[in-house]
Amino acid sequence: MKNSFLALLLTFSVAGLSAQGDSNWSLLPEEHSDTVISLIFAGDIMGHSQQYKAAYNADTEQYNYDVCFENVKPYIEDADFAVANLEAPVAGAPYSGYPNFSSPDALLDALKNAGYDVLLTANNHVADRGAQGVRRTIEQIQNRKFKYAGSYLDAAQKDSIYPLLLEKNDFKIALLNYTYGTNGIPVNKPLLVNTIDTDRIVSDLKKAEQLADFTVVCIHWGTEYELQANASQRKLAETMVANGADLIIGAHPHVVQNAELMINKDKVKIPVFYSVGNSISNQRKVNTNGGIMVSVKIGAKSGRILETTYLPVYVHRGTLNGVYQFHLIPTPDFIANPAKFKIAAADSAALTVFDRNTRERLEKFSVVSSQKIQLRIKN
Repeated sequence: MKNSFLALLLTFSVAGLSAQGDSNWSLLPEEHSDTVISLIFAGDIMGHSQQYKAAYNADTEQYNYDVCFENVKPYIEDADFAVANLEAPVAGAPYSGYPNFSSPDALLDALKNAGYDVLLTANNHVADRGAQGVRRTIEQIQNRKFKYAGSYLDAAQKDSIYPLLLEKNDFKIALLNYTYGTNGIPVNKPLLVNTIDTDRIVSDLKKAEQLADFTVVCIHWGTEYELQANASQRKLAETMVANGADLIIGAHPHVVQNAELMINKDKVKIPVFYSVGNSISNQRKVNTNGGIMVSVKIGAKSGRILETTYLPVYVHRGTLNGVYQFHLIPTPDFIANPAKFKIAAADSAALTVFDRNTRERLEKFSVVSSQKIQLRIKN
């Protein structure tokens, strides 16, 4: 079952692309017997008012978001560690959408039920409800046993759990998380939110190198709605790669931006996804109505990426299988079997445009070594 789902993912190779139609390959063929550790990264989990209104059941007077993630749950559960950017504080009632978010706690329950393990909280909306919102969001995340990174109750807590370490089979992955800012809302001590500071990031990367075998940087940066990364993003990415980042996953622009392979000091190609777009939101304009889920397989023996894939995911707003809600639809699943989803013609057209635009953007892969990297659907 798992392989049939993963077969729909779009794949690029850091070491070289196998022939079309070959569904069994890796970036490091000599490490085919390596123990594989898999991660999946989703984009922005937003909390617009239309979302929590759709999640409300007047009969039970309860909120439930489970249906939102039903179609992507198999992909999430397939990973050893699933990571999402929580850009909707759960600061308690009264609930609110843009510009100062506070979503029902049920959103966290749905993320847990979908299979997510790690939530990122360093983003520009983390302090929308002030200190109380930062604190309560952390507490609710802790209550549900999520691992998390980005915001902290105090310096002692941060020092005890940051860098965040994910471990399987004695292989340790360090996860770092930063944001460019908090929309001008101050976060005062003892609370802490990781903000972008080059010296701090370099120091954290050095610490991560001592603690872990592999380091991921998840970073909130860039310009909203711009389809290409800007010069500042690329410069910072170069700095992070030069100082030990093995993978960079970006967010904030609310669109899928271009991706790139950078070369580190050991001549290893490092994937940089500048923005993975929205996971779920009420944004409906072209390119904002979806995102990608990035799946990464790491060899525990080699400590290197064996395979990197991405899955375009469209946000459908409407009735699906008799339930009105925001539903995530993997676009390859829809294209392979549109009758299964039974969505309106306008939604089908919007999904197709999103899928095409996303693939075209990522097919224009910019590679530091000037090698041509192509993307394809695995058979």
